[in-house]
Amino acid sequence: MRSLAASVLALGLLSTAASALDIKTGRDLVNSCRSYAAIESVENARAPHDCRTFLQGFAVSLKAREDARIDAMVKGMPFSSKEACVRMPDFISFRDLAGRIVRFGDANPQLLDGPAASLAQKTLERDFPCPPPPPPKPAPH
Repeated sequence: MRSLAASVLALGLLSTAASALDIKTGRDLVNSCRSYAAIESVENARAPHDCRTFLQGFAVSLKAREDARIDAMVKGMPFSSKEACVRMPDFISFRDLAGRIVRFGDANPQLLDGPAASLAQKTLERDFPCPPPPPPKPAPH
């Protein structure tokens, strides 16, 4: 059953990614998100846009990664991910997230020729890092 759910999730990610095919590099993402962040009306910001579609797919992948981390923890299995942990706020608009990506991309031009997902991940790592783990308790004497 778990593999069926993973397959359905993967298909959903692929269909979402397919609708944002033009976004491959960080530069593509910054350019698309720059135009999306500039949209003034809320109604127009809800219309389909490549940046919004990319960010929706990216959010789904973050959720899947967090679910896998929790599942591994509950089962007592190690979980490793090459991405740093991020803690998204309870609410953030896609336009706000788009603006953050644009600012981060403008400040880090060395990331613009890499994968778009990498730029998005690095933006979130900077803006929404997980709190550090608590220090280990001293051993009783």
